[in-house]
Amino acid sequence: MRRVVVPVLLVFAALSAPSLASARPPATYTWCGTGETTANRVPDLEVTSDQQVRFFYAIPSDGTDNFQATADGIVNDAAWIDQWWQAQDPSRTPRFDRYPFPGCTSPWGQLDIGFIRLPHTAAYYTTRDSPSILLDEDLAGDFPGTQKSIVYYDGPTRNDQICGETDYLSNTFGGDNGIVYLFPQSACGLTPIGSGSSAEVAAHELLHNLGAVADQAPNECPTSQSHVCDSKQDILYPFLSPDSNLDLVTLDVGHDDYYAHSGSWWDVQDSAWLEHLPQFPFSLSEQGSGRLVARSGTLKLPCDAGCTSLSLDNGATVSVLAVPAAGFAFSSWSGACSGTAPSCVLSVGAGTSATATFVKATLRVTAAVTGKGKVTSSPAGISCPGICRTAFAVPVRLTAKPSPGWKFTGWRGVCTGTRPCALSATASVRAVFARR
Repeated sequence: MRRVVVPVLLVFAALSAPSLASARPPATYTWCGTGETTANRVPDLEVTSDQQVRFFYAIPSDGTDNFQATADGIVNDAAWIDQWWQAQDPSRTPRFDRYPFPGCTSPWGQLDIGFIRLPHTAAYYTTRDSPSILLDEDLAGDFPGTQKSIVYYDGPTRNDQICGETDYLSNTFGGDNGIVYLFPQSACGLTPIGSGSSAEVAAHELLHNLGAVADQAPNECPTSQSHVCDSKQDILYPFLSPDSNLDLVTLDVGHDDYYAHSGSWWDVQDSAWLEHLPQFPFSLSEQGSGRLVARSGTLKLPCDAGCTSLSLDNGATVSVLAVPAAGFAFSSWSGACSGTAPSCVLSVGAGTSATATFVKATLRVTAAVTGKGKVTSSPAGISCPGICRTAFAVPVRLTAKPSPGWKFTGWRGVCTGTRPCALSATASVRAVFARR
């Protein structure tokens, strides 16, 4: 479901909230990347699904570029959101887009952060109270449909009490409908990025875009669409308190409005953009010569030549096909797969590994001759008339040579024409010779 709404705003207001157990990450992280790019960096570290959440830093065409400094703050926002979400629900967390930067040992330093220099000046984006609709227009078509995008817009806003915004409740859509915005230059106290409030605003707006709050929710605010008003402690309360952070808010107080509820309306806990935890290591290997084609849903896993300790969601379903190389045949599976069929379907609920065994194929070749001539093989084995049937462990090439006064007119069977006959599987052929 995708629902266009009056822009869903988080507004700054002088409120207070009681303190909860801390979810602040135990360390301060540094982004491992270098350089600025809008393009998705590949390969992705998250391989269970291509439905991922990516962070961006965006500036007007005349804006000052603070990308590198802001990237470190975005990394810490992502880490804080992850820790907070898991503290609220140990079975879920957003699937953030990450990339294996060389030498990076921090999972959050691996965040794939994009850079956008927008086509208009800062003055253009202040022609409305909030720039979200104008930003949506400028970013149309830039993001894939599988991606939710959290954009830190580092430019001035006309109404500096608006902290963040999204224009859609988008349960099943990313791309143009999957964008949320944070406004660091607002008066909401979001800077320095990564110090507290910015993570709360990012999580708040992401929850909206993941589909919260549906109209059927019992505590939806009567005057603030898609927010809840049963508790000021709820992260989807419509106002941001001074110095607030994720340690001060709860993911759906009472679990009766938008997350892990028992109602018939949309539940964000079911979003495809959330990992199912815990993730488990997944490995494939091969013996002999062949390749493996593994898919998690529609996403192809990097396992053609085997893979080691990929992290896959709890409950992920993986289909694997063993494809033998020329001259080999699939023999059997061991580990989590079994049997002699080349395909296998795995359900990940613990550490999972499987091995495909390939063996040299046995090609049984039968040759025959009509007329006068000879058929020989490479490698040696067939010399017909004489030896006209034998078995090979590798692909075979048959050559026909006519006797004096005769000519070779062609093959019959699996080969045709007069060129040498190449066989990679059991087959029977006949060489036909005729008098000149």
